[in-house]
Amino acid sequence: MTQAHPEASAWRWLTLARLLDPDGRFDTPPSIADTDWLGLYRFTTGHLVAPTLYATLAARDRLGWLPGEVAEALEGLHLLNAARNRGLSQVLHETTATLNAVGIRPIALKGAVALLPGQPEDQAARVLSDLDLGIGEANLPTAIAALRDAGYRRPAGCYPGPEADTTAHHHAPPLMHPSGAGYVELHRHTLSAAVPAAALPLASLAAAATTLTWDGVQLRLPTLAHRLIHNSLHHQISDRALLSDRRSLRQLLDFARLRGLPEAAALDWPALLTPLDALGVGDALRLDLLATRTLFDQPLPVGVVPTPAALAAEGRFWLRRAQPRLDRLLDWQWRTRVLAGRLANLPKRLVTPSWYPAKFFYLRQAWRTKHRGAQH
Repeated sequence: MTQAHPEASAWRWLTLARLLDPDGRFDTPPSIADTDWLGLYRFTTGHLVAPTLYATLAARDRLGWLPGEVAEALEGLHLLNAARNRGLSQVLHETTATLNAVGIRPIALKGAVALLPGQPEDQAARVLSDLDLGIGEANLPTAIAALRDAGYRRPAGCYPGPEADTTAHHHAPPLMHPSGAGYVELHRHTLSAAVPAAALPLASLAAAATTLTWDGVQLRLPTLAHRLIHNSLHHQISDRALLSDRRSLRQLLDFARLRGLPEAAALDWPALLTPLDALGVGDALRLDLLATRTLFDQPLPVGVVPTPAALAAEGRFWLRRAQPRLDRLLDWQWRTRVLAGRLANLPKRLVTPSWYPAKFFYLRQAWRTKHRGAQH
């Protein structure tokens, strides 16, 4: 799921990237007196990297770079996130055990991998919203029935519709663990319909995945190449970063961490790009490579040549960070295009019976949220 966050100036992007640099090459502390630490702190929380920043600086004995109150606030968020991730880890383990009992070994997707043993990142540092598990179309009814029998239910406010609907979404509606500590999303497809299905079929992930045994349960881990591609396609296309210039520093940091793993040096990047280019989505991967080159000083892989479109998107992003008025103008244009697209789809939705209860549910939830806010 996408977390909304504020954009900020180029200075904040570059300063925070240097503090978070996976290779720890930024050795000069920012000036405490001259730095907008409150703005930088807000930026970390908006991009869901505050616990990661604390863990990174603590591990490198660099917390002294920060004003005391900022360091304390980051520590508090890290402690809260650590407690939440312990709960999510238990949810992931029990969910996997329930699925294993009916013959399903799920594929850990996106942030869920960070909770597993043997991962390089501090498990308390990665902010997670949900747990994504790939199981495939055929296993969906069995998996939902097993979790339902175990006491899993839809979270409050979840959209209506049949739980095993095979057409509405790339994953089934979320199911909340009986403890309330977190919820899981069972994927029939790897990515949303915004991405061509052939770009990263779940069957391909399953065929190449390795099996991990974790305290008596078994799940599967995608290859490094598949994780990198999944990160880029999800961030740049599903979450529309490529078109909207609204990037997630958390996603880019995840990509940079994966690129920094020793086995990444052996990847054949041109071979990874060839099938993506044939489907028209290769620039998603190129743009992540360009972004991490700028932010984390990671050189482009051998054989990767940026297309004019990718270079233009990278340049446009940084121009918008430097020119707030231009940023607001382009953002208004983007929102106008999105609204126009929704209006164009309205006739189709009006003749789709399931659209009416879903829209009613959405409007009711929005009204309740607004009403509660007004009361407070």
